[in-house]
Amino acid sequence: MENLQRSPPKNIIRIIIALYIIYGLIFLIETFDFLEMLHTKPKDFHPTYDLVNVLFYQMEMIICFICAFIFIILISTRQSVVAWFLTTLAVLLFRASTVYYLYFYETEERWVPLIYKEANAFSTLFRRTFVPAQLICSGIAVILLSKQYFRKKNKK
Repeated sequence: MENLQRSPPKNIIRIIIALYIIYGLIFLIETFDFLEMLHTKPKDFHPTYDLVNVLFYQMEMIICFICAFIFIILISTRQSVVAWFLTTLAVLLFRASTVYYLYFYETEERWVPLIYKEANAFSTLFRRTFVPAQLICSGIAVILLSKQYFRKKNKK
């Protein structure tokens, strides 16, 4: 029974890994789609975006894959609860700040391109599903790990 209390919540971490990888792959497909539309424009088609706008997609794809690989490395190595807690908290804060910057932060000088907000119906569906799921699952993992961390700290 004590072994179960010491082990980190690997199931929720595996869900987080899957969410990041699937969302990154969706961005990969959309990046190819947007680049293809820029390269070979159909007749009477004038895109409202350019290569710089597509870089928003590529950057978030890279962010998703990096977050997934951090958790893959964490889950494949034996780490203490402290390392799990601090890493999960750092990734949650990093991802929450990038989500805020990319989706909510707007000023007159800085705008998020239309391609990023309303690319197509599926990207909006995926964005509204995967982004909150990533943050919620990471929050749950941080709560579970903090409980384990403080229990372990109080036992000492």
